[in-house]
Amino acid sequence: MAAFLGLSLSAAAQQQKADPADQVREVADRIFNYLDGCTPYTLVDGKGKVLSDLSKIDKETSFSKSDFSITHYEWGVVYSGMLAMGDVLGDEKYTNYTMDRFNALGAMFPYIKEYYETTGYEMKPQLQQIYVPRFLDDCGSGAAALIKGALKNPWGNRGFRNILDHWFNFVMYKEYRLGDGLLARNRPTTNSVWLDDMYMGIPAIAYRARLMQMENGDLTEKYFNEAVKQILGFKKYLWIPEKNLFRHGWIEGMSEHPNFHWARANGWAMLTMCDVLDVLPPSYAGYDEIMSLLKAQIKGVAALQAPDGRWHQLLDRSESYLETSASAMFVYCIAHAINKGWIDKTAYQDVAKSGWKGVAAQVNEKGQVENTCVGTGFGWTNTFYESRPVSVLAAHGYGPMLLAASEMLKIYGVVPPAPQGFGFFGMMPPQQPQQPVRQAPEPPKNPERVKGKPMVILAGDSTTKTGNGTGQGNQWGWGSYFADYLTDGVTVENDGAGGRSSRTYYNTVWTEIRNGIQKGDFVFINFGHNDPYPLGTGRARGTLNGTGEEMQTVTMERNGGPEDVYTYGHYIRMMVRQAKMRGAHVIVMSPSSKNTWEGENKVARFTDTYTAWSRQVAEEEGVEFIDLNELTSKAMEEIGRTVATREYFAGGVHTTEKGARMYDQIICEQLKAHKSPLAKYVK
Repeated sequence: MAAFLGLSLSAAAQQQKADPADQVREVADRIFNYLDGCTPYTLVDGKGKVLSDLSKIDKETSFSKSDFSITHYEWGVVYSGMLAMGDVLGDEKYTNYTMDRFNALGAMFPYIKEYYETTGYEMKPQLQQIYVPRFLDDCGSGAAALIKGALKNPWGNRGFRNILDHWFNFVMYKEYRLGDGLLARNRPTTNSVWLDDMYMGIPAIAYRARLMQMENGDLTEKYFNEAVKQILGFKKYLWIPEKNLFRHGWIEGMSEHPNFHWARANGWAMLTMCDVLDVLPPSYAGYDEIMSLLKAQIKGVAALQAPDGRWHQLLDRSESYLETSASAMFVYCIAHAINKGWIDKTAYQDVAKSGWKGVAAQVNEKGQVENTCVGTGFGWTNTFYESRPVSVLAAHGYGPMLLAASEMLKIYGVVPPAPQGFGFFGMMPPQQPQQPVRQAPEPPKNPERVKGKPMVILAGDSTTKTGNGTGQGNQWGWGSYFADYLTDGVTVENDGAGGRSSRTYYNTVWTEIRNGIQKGDFVFINFGHNDPYPLGTGRARGTLNGTGEEMQTVTMERNGGPEDVYTYGHYIRMMVRQAKMRGAHVIVMSPSSKNTWEGENKVARFTDTYTAWSRQVAEEEGVEFIDLNELTSKAMEEIGRTVATREYFAGGVHTTEKGARMYDQIICEQLKAHKSPLAKYVK
């Protein structure tokens, strides 16, 4: 008897120690190891030899042999799932899986484009669709995943920004639509609406709004409006309220539409609403209606869960087989809605847990996902859907499984690591298509506000804060050391952002900076170096000359959308006024010296342009002005071109630590000379 009790207690103790999160990790790792081993992204020539020189891409080029097509729509979900797992676990292997392939595709893109445009030859489908997408399936979910990857570092995703913009432009501007603007297809018949296209098109549009919020905040509304309009359009044509489910499709001109509640199509719809609600502001028009629609669908789907935790191929037909990909989608969305606080945890957590148990059992020892329905078109009978085959090579199951795992880890208590700033993923060299992409050093954090102490907020471009502010390339902005010249009676917050003009800073970074300004703070505004650039092409950061309220509507090269561009003085004026409204003392400065010389002894200046314009705005708005351009140019002239270039400059405009500290001393001298309110804090 004692022995029996001992065994029972031992078994109970082991059971108590079992951590369900460990099982989730193990399943996800199994899937990762399988996918990582069977989805290479190297290219080979017509003879099967690895193609290391991308300029040799031609119609015989293809990807190395793999189990799956890494450019097809299923892989957009895989990439999103890998990013989600990387975020929740802080495990770089998941993130790098996606980012390595994104950078590889971005590196290939210009060569594929050049070859196709030059020759007109048809290429292998996986490569041709990179530049010539035909349908949303070719690029829609991929565009959404690319944007999610870009959001990890919105100003450093140059390795794949080319393909991101190209694919997004297809989704937004080139995909076929109904007369009312709804995304549609001309198959199987003219003007067909497929529920699948919610996910193939809408998340990319919604996430583009989020990216634009960081890069060009004024374009946000356009994309959010479109995402909301599309979801409500699909609701109009496909939602069946009495069942709280979507039907698969709608055909214009039919009096009686096929009414089949295909599970995976419903999964696409649910995924779409989760993605959109993740980025759509809660106060936005349409948010509440989308949230209500999501909750209704979750309620409808949860009621149809089978005993093993999965869902049937046709949701309301229990004679149809249990299908894994849709089931994993539902697990993800229900768990995600619980974790976001959108639905009641007590009511739905057992649905998610039972669902995870059901789908996890479909992952075999190799990491393959079993019982996943193959690609499926639009059907006219229930037998069409019920007879669709399943396969471990149906790629649709892998991304949803990773997504489900990422949210179940949170359900089981795994706390994602705190965000550490944006990672940097540089462009992969064409000669090394499988070279791992590494992250740059973590940028230093700004100090927290101390009660009773004013903040000194530095708003500027890379001459204020270069890169991450960690001295890459021996480049240091003057803001990096400014705190050393002030007493501890103030706290310095360096909010400089590299590559910004007054326009792009105002439209992005400033929107968050201004919300933190409090009465008694000091705000420096220092721009001009990036304002002379093009208005709508390239990085599109230029401003109109002068200080007036002239405006020009520009078509943006990167997305085909419009943007209203104002003068340099307008953007400076808006920042000055908004800081003053919050009770701050504002100091406007002209742009610092450039390492551009007229002969050996004269530094080129901005005297008649950005210096004059910044001075004018400061005078008109009644704020302090420091002519940093003139003062730093004179200082460099006294040092001499040779020594200045060698010791004080690190390139054409950026400074070394020595140069940055010299600028700080000049600024502090001016604060004292002007009897600035900040002068009492100067050491």
